[in-house]
Amino acid sequence: MSIKRDIDTGKYPGPSIEITAPYLEGNGSIFPQMNELKKPEDATAFVNYWADQGFTSFKGYMAIDKPTLKAAIDAVHKRNLIITAHLCAVTYREAAQMGIDQLEHGFMASTDFSKNKKENECPTDAEQSVANLNTESDSVKNLLLFLIAKKTIITSTLAVLEGYTSSQPAPDAELLSYFSPDSRDFYLKLFAQIKSAKAPTDDERAFANNAKMEKMFYDMGGLLTVGTDPTGNGGTIAGFGNWRAIELLVESDGFTPLEAIKIATLNGAIALGFDKNIGTIETRKNADLLIIDGDPSKNISDIRK
Repeated sequence: MSIKRDIDTGKYPGPSIEITAPYLEGNGSIFPQMNELKKPEDATAFVNYWADQGFTSFKGYMAIDKPTLKAAIDAVHKRNLIITAHLCAVTYREAAQMGIDQLEHGFMASTDFSKNKKENECPTDAEQSVANLNTESDSVKNLLLFLIAKKTIITSTLAVLEGYTSSQPAPDAELLSYFSPDSRDFYLKLFAQIKSAKAPTDDERAFANNAKMEKMFYDMGGLLTVGTDPTGNGGTIAGFGNWRAIELLVESDGFTPLEAIKIATLNGAIALGFDKNIGTIETRKNADLLIIDGDPSKNISDIRK
């Protein structure tokens, strides 16, 4: 927070930073370092504490239940701030009905189609349910229309999801040069294991269905944004992951390069409420520009130049 404050006041040069509070997690987290909220009142107190410290956005996590998430959403909105989530125990439809602003990881984290989903619990077939979807079914289309009607934003994170597919490209030397030796060894061993898969796995079929649903959501009028994630197989790192996420909008989702650029710029600005100042090149907006040696409107990978 002090770094942001020093940049904002001009003490040091630096980027505009929006700070997200620690995750809003429920009982039974898979990560022991996460604070577990036991009841809705805990979520309200949690949001108010971090908002008082100057944090501007919040994220619900997998084990949070419906009453606790609803309390968090209400508390965040009372402060005129933004809340997103990577869900599991709560479905996308349930979260959208509560008024959540955004949902992470495309539709890979959706448990709406699970056959053994129990209320406020993560199902055991979450990924498989996405892998087995008929994306042209009425149930899929109805969910997308519901999210759009509720103005729920979806964030695509294809770069980290690709790390579990055998079709992912081999890492180049420049990317690997940024790893510590132990991290590089871990990543390369897992990469080799994933690449050796002989048949389409649940990961790969879910990845393909997720890509179709992201495009459908966008074409039906939903607001799609794009981001990364530093977990997965360990190969999605800052900068490189951003490039790859945008490339995959074209390669996997089927967007045109110009659509991918819009998703990565204007749509992100809209989602954060910054579109009056950034996101497009217009008079009276900040000149927040990136100079490219190429033409990414024709070849999206030119963003790497």
